[in-house]
Amino acid sequence: MGKLQLMILFFLITSLFLHVKNYKKDKSYIKSLFAGKEGSEKRIRYLDYIRLLATLLVILVHCVDALTAEMEREGIGYLAIQAVISLLLVCNTLFIMNSGALILNRTEGSLLQFYYKRFTQVAIPFVCYYFIYILLSTRYTNSGLLRGLMIAGKDMAAGPIDWAPHLWVIYVILSLYLLAPFFSILLKNLPDAMLHGLAAIILLMGCVSLYLPIFGLPIDLSLMISPWLGVFLLGYYFAHPASWQKRQRFYVLGAVSLAGTVLVTFIRSDYTAILQADGAPMMTLLGGSIFLLLRSLENKLPSPGRIMKFLIRYSYSILMVHWAVLYVVRDLIGITDNIPLAFFLVLSLSAVSAFVYDQTVVFLVQRLFKRN
Repeated sequence: MGKLQLMILFFLITSLFLHVKNYKKDKSYIKSLFAGKEGSEKRIRYLDYIRLLATLLVILVHCVDALTAEMEREGIGYLAIQAVISLLLVCNTLFIMNSGALILNRTEGSLLQFYYKRFTQVAIPFVCYYFIYILLSTRYTNSGLLRGLMIAGKDMAAGPIDWAPHLWVIYVILSLYLLAPFFSILLKNLPDAMLHGLAAIILLMGCVSLYLPIFGLPIDLSLMISPWLGVFLLGYYFAHPASWQKRQRFYVLGAVSLAGTVLVTFIRSDYTAILQADGAPMMTLLGGSIFLLLRSLENKLPSPGRIMKFLIRYSYSILMVHWAVLYVVRDLIGITDNIPLAFFLVLSLSAVSAFVYDQTVVFLVQRLFKRN
């Protein structure tokens, strides 16, 4: 038995022992593994829906994108698929907005506590799931597991490796968390009028810096913040009471962005630069309108059932593991032209994989870190 097999066996046996031990102390423990502890933290229903929606859209866009790989890159059919993909990519905007709404509204006891919580809940799972893609990219393990991990660590520091391109969004979120405690204090001290002004400037400067150069008017004028940081801050704004009075305007802007996305795809050959750039204003406005729409339905949204609670609880892990599952479904099983079936298989297998991996590898690494 090799080192990798021994490692897997160790994680399985040790985690099973600890789960049984926890169950003996608390008979509701097993139930909490699937849906979380009841009343452990106050849930904001519409934010849970946004989180789940973003996760489903990520999987769907990658399933649809697999279809275009075999299509001729011309014609109405191809452009129609590209328009759909562009619209589905609002998932990235929703993920980052949702993170901003949750993190920037929280109050931690101290800066150290904030970073400790983000490290254990976000960074550790991220590294654990990265290990899957390091193994899939066999070039890292050809010269031995430990040496391969060292080389992979260097490559990870430069950005997502080729086997995990979807993890770029986690890099963005982790970098935003470094600044989040400081921006949280600043935002909470802004009056409503200044929050409106900040939102308007973020959106205006996004349009100026992205669209004017594309249309032949290069102007060296931009905010001193990254586009994704702007989206992150807008997540706080769209969750704040101040944005509620402006929701009708954002609904209109969201509808215009939706129509504009389709139109640009058909009339501009450089539509990806216009629609899929970091923090693209059309995606930001579309995401903001979806955010406010679900917020307006907060009291009408049905309470999540068991399956939905499970998917919400493991949405972060599903996001990270789904690319590996997509590889299995697309390249090993060979499902590329049946999008509904591919979507169902990737979602189902990703959910199961996320649960098993979270409760074995991630569970043990988190426990070890907390003990030390």
